[in-house]
Amino acid sequence: MKVEGPSLPPVGGVKATSRINQISKKTMPSEGDNVAVSDKAQVYQALIQKAKELPSIREDRVRALSEQIERGEFKVNGQKIAETIVSPEF
Repeated sequence: MKVEGPSLPPVGGVKATSRINQISKKTMPSEGDNVAVSDKAQVYQALIQKAKELPSIREDRVRALSEQIERGEFKVNGQKIAETIVSPEF
């Protein structure tokens, strides 16, 4: 038995390439395309930037709490912690 090349012609070939060219021509942005950002989005971006500028550790608060702990004045309010954990905002 003698087996020769495939009996089916190649798939795609030139047609696929011309189709890609057609698609890329349609998706190119025209010179009239514009992007507009809403006022809310601008405010949101400004707030995000401000939040990034804030220090991640509040040194003054850490210092004050450390001093209270050293003096033995720091008291943990378990009731308040439990209420915070159970609250819907947590």
